[in-house]
Amino acid sequence: MFSARPHRKFIVAFAVAATLALVSAAAPEDPDAGSTAIPNRKVADMLFELALANRKVYTRDIVQRLASGDGAITASEHYLDQRGLPLPAQVFRLSAEELLGSTDDFWLQLRALDPINFANGPITPVEEEGLQFVAENPEQPFYAEERGLAGRPSLVAVYADVANVEACVTCHNSHPKSPRRDFKLGDVMGGIIVRVFLD
Repeated sequence: MFSARPHRKFIVAFAVAATLALVSAAAPEDPDAGSTAIPNRKVADMLFELALANRKVYTRDIVQRLASGDGAITASEHYLDQRGLPLPAQVFRLSAEELLGSTDDFWLQLRALDPINFANGPITPVEEEGLQFVAENPEQPFYAEERGLAGRPSLVAVYADVANVEACVTCHNSHPKSPRRDFKLGDVMGGIIVRVFLD
């Protein structure tokens, strides 16, 4: 019998452990400390690469594989009730929520200019500017500093979230709450936001 909870715990635990290992390797920036510190932009880039790798592997090697064939296990936003798999966006959100309980040095979020869930839209003007930038320039990250969440100074890095598998395109185009239904493979669907707190 399949249970979604052990798989969810494994996926979230792996993502949290890998992310915390990466952050512990970065020394805090101190202009007087010489060149041993990793610059904040580089830390953001490394966190993004880790998050993107986890997202791609989950989508490609778990969701796509298990959703094909007879007796398939499907990914659904109601995965706990339906004994299925969480959607890739849900795994990202669950991992980000788990991180909030482990560190206050950085924050990850998946956001979009036209999200299915209104709560996943930009929450600051800098996030909105970054999402617009990566929609028009998917190969380039967007960086800006702001005193946004809880008044804390932070580096905000936004990276394009590109539709890499058909499952993402199909879900977004067919969801009843989706404000946009014309996604194709390779389209920018939103952005991965990495916020590194500077205090």
